[in-house]
Amino acid sequence: MPDLYSVLGVNRAAKTDEIKSAYRRLARQYHPDVNSDPSAATRFAQITEAYHTLSDPNRRQAYDRTGRTQESAARQHNANAARAARRAYYQARADQVVNEWLERERLETQARGKAVYTTVTLFISTFFVAMYPQQFEPKSLLWQIVLFTLFIVSIWHLFKSLKEHFDYYTYRPERVSVTRSRNPEKPFKRSVAWFFVITGYLISLSAGLLIGIMTYTPTGAEPPPPFDSYLPALLCPPIAVLIVDTLYKINLHFDNL
Repeated sequence: MPDLYSVLGVNRAAKTDEIKSAYRRLARQYHPDVNSDPSAATRFAQITEAYHTLSDPNRRQAYDRTGRTQESAARQHNANAARAARRAYYQARADQVVNEWLERERLETQARGKAVYTTVTLFISTFFVAMYPQQFEPKSLLWQIVLFTLFIVSIWHLFKSLKEHFDYYTYRPERVSVTRSRNPEKPFKRSVAWFFVITGYLISLSAGLLIGIMTYTPTGAEPPPPFDSYLPALLCPPIAVLIVDTLYKINLHFDNL
């Protein structure tokens, strides 16, 4: 900002009367009502500010000490406050974006981990139970009741888990479409996901049965295991999925504490 003494055309030792006289003279010259120059209004505002500052002893003393008027100091303070507020806003916005991205990544990791645990447990347990069905065959009526009860609960859990994974990762293509578009947020087609699950289950079951038959060594005149002894290969894998998914949920619960 210009020096206020120079604006009024007085020196720093000027008395109040000299300042007032200089103001009246310049005001008559630069008042917008009498001066049509476009810059006269700006010049008159400077003259007025210089007069109000230098004619007041306290404001003049503050100006001599700091080189700024109260108005300019207030404007500077407001400008600094506005800049600080903008920085705080953009910082908060950036933190929000980062936190939202981290939360999406956390949820995506959880969903991917749950899907992997479900499918891998289903395939591996099917393979091992089919390979050694006698090891999992219930020997008493009580264990048979327990096994069938757990199977009913676990098959419902498996259906809900697969539906949850399919809803999250798969899409159903439109029946009639001009362009062959796909949902960018869901990378897999629903039919492809079903094919993967069913094929993986059948491969695990067939591989387990084949290896079990090839490695079967009967003792004495013991006949090979009948077909109904392979029933655990159908009943136990959903139960294994239920157990593993439950343990996974418990682990997530403690991780989120």
